[in-house]
Amino acid sequence: MVTAPLFLKGCIVMVEIIVPIIPGKKLGVVGKIDIDVGEKVEKDQVLCQVETAKGNRQIRASISGYIKEILVEEGQEVASNEILILIDENMQLNPEPNVQRVEKIQSFEKNNSEETLEKDLLIIGSGPGGYVAAIYARKRGLDVGLVEKDRLGGTCLNIGCIPTKSMVQSAHFYDSLKEMEMFGIEGDFSSSVNIEKVVQRKNDVVDTLVSGIEYLINKNDIELFYGQAEFINDKLVKVGNKMVKAKNIIIATGSQPSILKVEGHNLDGVIDSTEALNLNEIPENLLIIGGGVIGLEFAFVYNTFGSKVHVVEFQDRLLPMFDQDAGELIESICEEKDIQISISSKVISIKETLENKYIVNFEKDGKLYYSIADKVLMSTGRKANIDGLGIENTSIKINEKSGNIIVNEYKQTNLSNVYAIGDVSSKLKLAHLASHEAFIAVDHIFGEKREIKNIHVPSVVYTNPEIAVVGHSEQDLKNKNLKYRVSKFEFVANGKALTMNQNKGFIKLLASEKDEILGAVICGADASTLISSITIAMKNNISIKQLTQTVFAHPTTAEVIHEAALDLIGRGVHM
Repeated sequence: MVTAPLFLKGCIVMVEIIVPIIPGKKLGVVGKIDIDVGEKVEKDQVLCQVETAKGNRQIRASISGYIKEILVEEGQEVASNEILILIDENMQLNPEPNVQRVEKIQSFEKNNSEETLEKDLLIIGSGPGGYVAAIYARKRGLDVGLVEKDRLGGTCLNIGCIPTKSMVQSAHFYDSLKEMEMFGIEGDFSSSVNIEKVVQRKNDVVDTLVSGIEYLINKNDIELFYGQAEFINDKLVKVGNKMVKAKNIIIATGSQPSILKVEGHNLDGVIDSTEALNLNEIPENLLIIGGGVIGLEFAFVYNTFGSKVHVVEFQDRLLPMFDQDAGELIESICEEKDIQISISSKVISIKETLENKYIVNFEKDGKLYYSIADKVLMSTGRKANIDGLGIENTSIKINEKSGNIIVNEYKQTNLSNVYAIGDVSSKLKLAHLASHEAFIAVDHIFGEKREIKNIHVPSVVYTNPEIAVVGHSEQDLKNKNLKYRVSKFEFVANGKALTMNQNKGFIKLLASEKDEILGAVICGADASTLISSITIAMKNNISIKQLTQTVFAHPTTAEVIHEAALDLIGRGVHM
């Protein structure tokens, strides 16, 4: 498909054929041009070629009409969205139309006709669940439509996982500068954080990845609709002025921040995670409501950038959904970094002062306390994003307590042709789980049954050090009265961690009496990468004994897995 702006005046339509998105903001080269000015062309007819690093791209007509003007030559370098050709639908009837630009659109999106389209599969939402489902289904031969009301990539890519990790990396490099002399590097390492450049780099990373998804959608000939999707009934979906009837539908609309509705929650200085990614100055004092994953990641980032950070958590410890030892380690590191922690604390209200400061009043142990901040980050969880979907017009069932769409193990709703994947239906709101559920849902459409168990889904917190978990926690096993064995190996005894000056942390392995791996928690360097090894072992029923018989490269942080496994059979070496 080709990107094309639409021009209208009365019934006259003129379309600009433009260069598709080229990943990495690179240039393409115009290849053979197959048409001449004045020539009549049909919709989907090949007009020219554009050569990119990813191969030859055929540029096709998005409407039938006459070639009004060719604006490029063969061999010319062109950039994404550069105009190539003008097509006039009625040039012979009106050779000199005085057209006026209305809006710029892609030829496979934002079409204003009211026709009813038919698709094998319509996917609502283009996040890590939606776009993966679209590409996978298209590769399996389905005619796929993909709906996005904002920007390709969804929350994770645009305002979630990726941009936060970009800022985490900026904080990591800033931290590293403070350690240069320890590594024998001498010099003037005076430095400061330019938050505008941090945000710009974050935006550049996001833009590059979004353009990559646009390229894949284009390459796989997936029809993209921009706008709010609304169910008219169980089988018909309205997107803007279009009606789409699909044999199967996948809802992949993700989640949105769940706001704590206390007095003052809507004040200007009370922000959510999206706004925290785009601040134009570093707040001197930042109070974060919520000591979960998102709250702690921002706490570490802004603490490194120079903010005085105060985290207020309702539960009796940080990261209440994670292993208790992990929460206690992070709390001790927060204390070392002068991140103030208030656990078992209930926020009562937020008030603004005349100096544009914010007073957060909270209750702890029956007493009232307050904290003053320049910004207040609300990080109190996420909820399914079903607003405006018209679920009430369907028979789709919703869990009244969680707000999630109810699905079975194959991500199928109570309607046999409608599926829901990712945050909109899952208790675990994780991008990688959404992507995996995309495969499960599409496979089920083809009659193939497979499922994923939550105990085989890893979770990561990008604090410093990182925390990663998979399977059962020790508290889970205690609550279920299950017998287990446990080993714990400290990173301080790992050679690679010492060379990196990242020797804080531990690995904890949990195993059954039958030598099965029941769960793991890793707090330390490379935890986000190491957890995949444990996940593979659990999913494929690799025993503790088999882990001990596996050769791990040296020196690597992965050796902590081997050491913990050895300890479970009473043969630990470096502990």
